[in-house]
Amino acid sequence: MAETDVIVIGGGTAGFLAAQIASQLGGNVILVEKEKVGGICPNWGCIPMCFMDHCVEVLKSVKEAGKDGINVGQVEIDYHKLISEKEKVVKGVVAGMEARLQATGVQVVIGSAKLASPNQVEITSDNGKTETIQTDKIIIASGSLPRRYEIPGAYGPGVLTTKELLDLNELPRSLAIIGRSVTALELATVWVNLGCTVSLIARRPQMLPNEDEEIAAQVQQALEADGVHIYAGVDIERIDDGEEGKSITISGEGGKQKVEAQFAVFALGQQPLVDGLGLENAGVAVTEGRIRTNEKMETSVKGVYAAGDATGEMMLASIAMIQGMVAGTNAMGRDATMNYRVVPRLIRTVPPTAAVGITEFEAKERRLDIKVGRFPFGQNPRASIIRESRGFVKIIADATSGEILGVHIIGPQATELIHEAAAVMQMRGTVQDIAATIHGHPSLNETIQRAAQGL
Repeated sequence: MAETDVIVIGGGTAGFLAAQIASQLGGNVILVEKEKVGGICPNWGCIPMCFMDHCVEVLKSVKEAGKDGINVGQVEIDYHKLISEKEKVVKGVVAGMEARLQATGVQVVIGSAKLASPNQVEITSDNGKTETIQTDKIIIASGSLPRRYEIPGAYGPGVLTTKELLDLNELPRSLAIIGRSVTALELATVWVNLGCTVSLIARRPQMLPNEDEEIAAQVQQALEADGVHIYAGVDIERIDDGEEGKSITISGEGGKQKVEAQFAVFALGQQPLVDGLGLENAGVAVTEGRIRTNEKMETSVKGVYAAGDATGEMMLASIAMIQGMVAGTNAMGRDATMNYRVVPRLIRTVPPTAAVGITEFEAKERRLDIKVGRFPFGQNPRASIIRESRGFVKIIADATSGEILGVHIIGPQATELIHEAAAVMQMRGTVQDIAATIHGHPSLNETIQRAAQGL
């Protein structure tokens, strides 16, 4: 029987970094990936979505350039070219990841794997060959699957997830996006601005349920201003074929109605992928559909670790990266721990949104003594120059010490600005620290300083 030091199951963001770190620390590492190295984020998630968002930003800038005396004529979208360029970016990122694995000596196997015991993994390569390998440590980074409502028609033709939508070579005429998640709102933002008719259907009234209520309300207003038709707080009964393509039956206070679209798209978030991994053969505990781990990414079985979406923590690539690094480090006998206290959350709508820390509602629920400061982008000179003055910065701080507990931004470059707040929070900084820090002028970062000075 072949032997190795570490076997990593899953080559997504978490598995990639776990394998790389373990190999750099001297381990002989085998990485087993079912489909494509990189997993969801570079292939069908954050990287292609970020590219699509960039295209929308460019499109909006070009369309509005005339206000500054720059006339560009008729603006047209070559969707085939756009998708082709998106694929080039994706392939470049994935090729870079593959090169790094090769450079660090990680053996990559395209195929499937399942645990035979706490120290044995059965690997079936894509050529059909199956081999059981003895290993000192196992890292499970199996990722996740898109969620769907179990309703009639949920798996029929023309019913997509983000993955299939991003692979379409033709711009859809219309989309009915089901969900109120970050992904749902980002999809709606991109495709409505590309010229697609977009409906957004959600079972609950509030968009972005885990974010600040003021932010969520402004995001919804911005979507509606861009032309997105929002049906919130409705029951979604079934999906049938329709004249346009798909017909979604919904019901609410106004009774039943049908939403017609060329495609229906589920964007409900992800669920951990834990089935078919042989976890029961090793005794790995699964709680509420996710692999249970501690702060060292150890599972209930000694020598078996888990990282990424399979753990059911916040399903962000940024979290998966650090989890993978912690798991890979500890698998090689070192000592690393996870800390989820400061996690930036990025939402690429128009205008973009970002947050870190707790919301005002959470603070009040926990009966914390807080003070809240706001500053609007409408009073920021840089925002006026780039003609994007919508939104605001909101800071939640401890009323006594001034320590920053949460920062929420909706406005230009919010997904970049939030990292100033995250860095200060990581060091348990205060509003006084930000207020006293000299910021360049004119800059968008001054909005954070002004909100802090207001406190």
